[in-house]
Amino acid sequence: MSQQTKPMKQQLKNTFTLKLLAFCARQPLSRLYKMGSWLGRLLYRFGGRSVEVTKINVDLCYPLLNSKDKKQLITTSLQETLRTGFEFGWCWQADVKEVLGSIKTVYGLEHLEMAHQQGKGVIVLGPHLGNWELFGLFMSANYPMTAMYAVPKIAELDQIITKGRSRLDMQMVPANLKGVAQLLRKLQQGDVVGVLPDQEPDDRSGGVFAPFMGVEALSPKLVTRLIAKTGAQVVAGFAKRLPNGEGFEIHLIPADSFIYSADEREAVSAMNRMVEQLVAIAPEQYQWEYKRFKSRPNEGKDPYP
Repeated sequence: MSQQTKPMKQQLKNTFTLKLLAFCARQPLSRLYKMGSWLGRLLYRFGGRSVEVTKINVDLCYPLLNSKDKKQLITTSLQETLRTGFEFGWCWQADVKEVLGSIKTVYGLEHLEMAHQQGKGVIVLGPHLGNWELFGLFMSANYPMTAMYAVPKIAELDQIITKGRSRLDMQMVPANLKGVAQLLRKLQQGDVVGVLPDQEPDDRSGGVFAPFMGVEALSPKLVTRLIAKTGAQVVAGFAKRLPNGEGFEIHLIPADSFIYSADEREAVSAMNRMVEQLVAIAPEQYQWEYKRFKSRPNEGKDPYP
């Protein structure tokens, strides 16, 4: 590909992404649900990187699952991931009352309220499960919230994301040292911050190997370090997608007590157990397409081709 063709191809890709988001924002949830169902089945049939990574992760995390149930979980996971993607534009650009109105039930809100009453700040763990964009919007509808995010390379997309997430009381900070400092200040003020607990840190020194779904996974130490500096309380939650585009349920759970341990591996293991507890509610809605186990302890072999 020539040097002139690359930027043109990227521009077309960017334009398509923005138009797709705008299109999805105008669709009812039921239609987005059906689109995810159809394309997920198609994706499974034709294969590709996402399918292979999902298969590997399901094999690693559910070794006792029979082949029929594994196939069902893999197919449904692909459908759910596409539904989440289609719902991004809807979450960011549809009427905020309509988006929040899709939440039918909230479980465990008392855990968040009790944690906030301690006055030391609250860290909300929001894994890549269900619709995490809706979960963030729900959180900011209840409490002023600050969350880190990876700034996208497309400037127009960054504007859409920032505006969509900040419509209520959400402040976005970059996923770097400056952003961490802002989270720290917010917690010291007794505020609520959101953290993604289920991705490998960019720098291995920012993580520790701890079990996740029975497999050692390089897991971020950010939460334990924030707790150590502020005494913040922790809860975790997600927005579970209901069948046929009927809406969502919010699930919130209290902290595993060992997350407050001074031992980093013990604390991070507790954080991973909280994510596991949420995944168990809707395992098909977890983002199994992510290479969660790419880094291995003792320079072990990367399981992904």
